[in-house]
This record gives sequence, C-alpha cells and structure tokens, in this order.
Amino acid sequence: MNKKILLLSGALALLLVSCGKTGPATLNMLSSTVNIGYAGGEQQISFQTNQSWSVSSDQTWLTLTPASGGASDQSQFVTLRAEENAAEEERTATVTIRAGELSKLVSVAQAGTPRLTISTFLSKKPDETTWYRLTGEIASIANESYGNFYLKDETGYVYVYGLCEKQVAKGKNDQSFSKLELKAGDTVTMMTLRSEHNGTAEAGGQTPAYFVSKTEGGYKLGSKANSTKAGWMELPATSDSDGQILLMHRFPSGKRSYSAYYDDKNLVSSWVAYPLCAGNIGSGVRTDSFALDPLLPREKQQYNPYVYKAGNGGNYERGHQIPSADRLDFAVNLETFYGTNLTPQDPGFNSAVWAVLEGKVRSWAKNSDTDTLYVVTGCSVEGSTTYVLDSDSKHVTVPTAYYKALLRLSKDKAYSALGIWFENKPNAAESIGKEMTLSIDELEQKVGVDFFVNLPDDVEKSVEAQKPADVAWWWNN
Repeated sequence: MNKKILLLSGALALLLVSCGKTGPATLNMLSSTVNIGYAGGEQQISFQTNQSWSVSSDQTWLTLTPASGGASDQSQFVTLRAEENAAEEERTATVTIRAGELSKLVSVAQAGTPRLTISTFLSKKPDETTWYRLTGEIASIANESYGNFYLKDETGYVYVYGLCEKQVAKGKNDQSFSKLELKAGDTVTMMTLRSEHNGTAEAGGQTPAYFVSKTEGGYKLGSKANSTKAGWMELPATSDSDGQILLMHRFPSGKRSYSAYYDDKNLVSSWVAYPLCAGNIGSGVRTDSFALDPLLPREKQQYNPYVYKAGNGGNYERGHQIPSADRLDFAVNLETFYGTNLTPQDPGFNSAVWAVLEGKVRSWAKNSDTDTLYVVTGCSVEGSTTYVLDSDSKHVTVPTAYYKALLRLSKDKAYSALGIWFENKPNAAESIGKEMTLSIDELEQKVGVDFFVNLPDDVEKSVEAQKPADVAWWWNN
C-alpha cells in the first residue's frame, strides 16, 4: 500500500478517537439509597458519567430536577423533592438514571407521619392555624347533621365538634357528615385544629375538622336479641311475641353494663335492668353526649341532640332509666345517653323525687353490707295519649308512671327486695319514705312485669312477698 495512504489512514483514526468518547461508557453512583423525612423536602443524588443522561421517578410525589444532562468528568447532581407524606405508613419510590445503554436504580424511602395520639393532641395549645392529623375509633355520635362525636384511642377520648367531607371555612359547617356514612366502631382519620369550648379541649370547633379516610368497624360494646334466657339476676321475664327487643350493653372488659327492653312503637324502653355496686359505678364525670344507640337505626329510636320539642302535652325532660351517675367510667357513661335509655319525664318529677330516689339507690348499692343491688327501672305507657317530639319530629310517648324494682344481695348472701312506683308528675318529696314502697308482688300486679325470674322458685316467692316497710335494713341505711 502507498505510504501516504497509510499515514492518512492513521491520522484519520487518531482524529476519530480524539473527537469521540474516550474509553468505555461509565455511570458511577455514590449511593443507591435515599431517606426523606415525613415532612418532605429535598435530597440530592450525585453520579459521574461520560454519557448523556436522563433521570425519572416511578412516583408522582417525588419530582426530579434536572431531568437530563450531558457527559462530564465532574460529579453531577439531581435534586429529589418530596411532598409531605400525610399517611402513617412509609412510602417508597424508585429513581432510574440512564446513561447510554447503562442504567442505575436509586431506592427512595419517605417516613410516614408519626401517629398523633389523642392524649398528645389534648396537650397541644388551642390555635386556629395548626392542623393536626388525628386517627381514632368513633365511640358515639351525638349529632349526625354537623358531625359531633367522641373519638377514642388507647390514650383517651376527645370530642369532635364538627366534621365535614372536605375542608370548609370558619363557621361554615356544610352538614356533609352524613355523606361519610360513619358509625360507632369505625376508625376515622381527619385533619383538625385544636380548639376549646368552656375550658374543655376539643377537635374541630368553629372551623370544622375534615375527613381523610375511614376503616369500617363494628360496635363492640353491645348486642341485641328478641328475648333472652340469660341467667342474670336483674332480668325480668321477656317474651318472643310481644314485639320488643332486648338491647344489651357492656363494659369494655366484656362484663354486662345494662339491658334495655325496647319498644320501638313508643320509642321508649319498657324497662332497663342492671347490676349496681361501687365497682361498676366507677368514677368520672357526666359526658352529656346524647347519642344514637348503635344497635338500632336512627328511624327506630329517639334522636335527641337537643331537648324534646313540645308535642301535645307541654315540655318534658330527657330522663335516664339507668342514671348517668350509675356508670361514671367514660366509655359506659356514654352508653347511658343513648336514645334507647331516655324517656320524657316531667321536669318537676325528674329533677325532684326521681333524683332523690336515684341517689338513695346508689347509696344502698355502695353500702359496705351490700354485695350487689340488682335494679330494674321501668316506665308505663299504658293509656298514655301524650307525646313529645324528638329532633326528627318523631312521636315519643310520654309515660304515665315510673317504677324501680330492687333486689339486694347482702355480703352474707341473703336477699331482700323493694318496689317503688311514681306517677310522672311533679313530686317535691325530699326523701324516700316507707309509705312509698311496695312489695315486688304488688309492683308486678301494678305494672304487669314478672321480676327476678332467675331466683330459685322458693327464694323468689319469699322475697317478692316481703313488705319493704318491715325490713329494717332499708331504713337504717
């Protein structure tokens, strides 16, 4: 070959090498993992490559800048920018860097938002700008229009004053709570301000909380049946054919709290039965959260976030059958405000002699000589033509009379019994006298209920015939 041609070919080859890439393609990473805090922010990844490159993320919450670049013998940087992770769970993304035929993967992990407990939320100071993510189980719903309810977790309870489907302005509750179809037992996550009402900490407030997510659950503290054969000493006889339904509510421990024999035609319980002693009275304060009983649909019970509206017979108060003060621990105190435990009582009766009687019953139950006082509190609607209206304008029959049937088990395992009956009208008596009492036999004849059927037959016969006025213990204690 001609020497000039050889020299030209060699020069051309040298030119091609000097104008092209030097050596094989490279892509070197300093790190293949990145961690970002839950609040979001920026992190950088660095690499070296002698190729043109591009970068991409498989998750929209993670953005990358710049998205591409050219070859360089210097380190290059890409900024990863993450949004806040509002979920409690960690989330991950994969970043891919491509340089020619080469590629590298970077694993990105962003921490979840630490779960805010209710006790920690309550410790925060009230303000109108800081939003908190709060998760808990719905304990009871007081107002289905505005979304007022108690939320609980393992650290405590908080009252939520207003929950909406979406964020709304201060003072603008849009009453969208019903769209969420939440019920007692559901776990709900919301964004909320820390507010305060009359010195008591709340979620929501003048600016309602707003919904994030829910997990459906079930009400865990109660069940229902057409009738029962349970051997509980306080239970009267029930019938499968009288159209009433037995609603049984429990303590969180699983032990029984009270049973209500409910009449959905008159929207009152014919009776409520429960064991009473110092241990199950507990300690705490009155919640005043008038709520729906989770065991029944709203249309089958009183809905009373507000006082009764006058029907055809004047004004009546929302009277308890198992008193709030008989179940002071928070979870079970909420249960005493269910619509199925309420009846319309004359104000001059509910706040007068009836309150006196309730206090006397508690003192007998807490007496050191008493093991358990089994209580049946009932009402009679026979012959009543008077009604009030609940907040849905449903007719609630006003009882004509109320009664209590008491069966006392002493520490030495002896039984005694007492009956008492009052008309539902003003009564200013300041004490409970012997002349007010009846034997259980007499009370059964008066109200048509068979009490204490789980006593042995011979004991039942003897105890129910007792004249309470002749049993000294009742009047010496």
